[in-house]
Amino acid sequence: MNKEFQTVVTYMKAHWPSQVKPEWQVSVEEYAELSQKAVELWTKNATKNHELVRIAGVSGSGKTTQLLPAVEAFFKSRGQQPILVAARCFVDFHPHLQEIEKTYGTENLRKMTDEFATIMLFITFHELASRGYDMILDVTMLDPQIEGILVSFLRQFKYTSWLTMVAIAPEISQKFLGKRNWRHSKETEAEFIRATDLALDFYRSAIPDMRFVIWNAWGAKPVYDGPIKDSREIWRKYSTTKTYRTKLTEDDLREAKIRYLSKLPD
Repeated sequence: MNKEFQTVVTYMKAHWPSQVKPEWQVSVEEYAELSQKAVELWTKNATKNHELVRIAGVSGSGKTTQLLPAVEAFFKSRGQQPILVAARCFVDFHPHLQEIEKTYGTENLRKMTDEFATIMLFITFHELASRGYDMILDVTMLDPQIEGILVSFLRQFKYTSWLTMVAIAPEISQKFLGKRNWRHSKETEAEFIRATDLALDFYRSAIPDMRFVIWNAWGAKPVYDGPIKDSREIWRKYSTTKTYRTKLTEDDLREAKIRYLSKLPD
């Protein structure tokens, strides 16, 4: 394992440590083989244009229910078929999935496989990027040392990329988590704010002109669509606004994002 991947593994183990029995934890050697299985399964119909869209945000902010369909519509409008790379996509690849599910319950699978899934995400992302596949990367903002590794991959394999996020106070997003509320605590709130603030500061220097589309939790149009270098104060404003009032349904908000990103008429 090279230095970059060792850094990623160490970081993921520190932030999302495995809680399963030691005999069910995945060895470094197993990751490469399991990642290849994911690559073989996901690349059959995917397009190769070296394009990536990053979906980020705190859990419960609408990454899966709103941003993902909108970004998929963006790619579809361009005749492209991207691969979704998200931690939840890797749970089923765990070699001890059945034992974990039987012991800890289906509702705890994500929680108990977080370390495995996040490590798999980075290893598989690198392999897909090396082949030029179009991708949707669904992962929250991380510390600059890890964001720097992601940027090095994108530069190495000559990708164009942009980022979109719903800026929402963690106190509001908690209400939307439902059965995933184990992800929310005062500690995770503080960690999300800290890591995102540092990551945005990193991107201001690393890729200052990268497109960044920011939405608030209640509006039909983005509150910002421009270079990431000028975005941090807008993100801070809406990520600390603790009121939430809207007449729009979740379906309304999702359709508005789809129309905007795929440039469909109102």
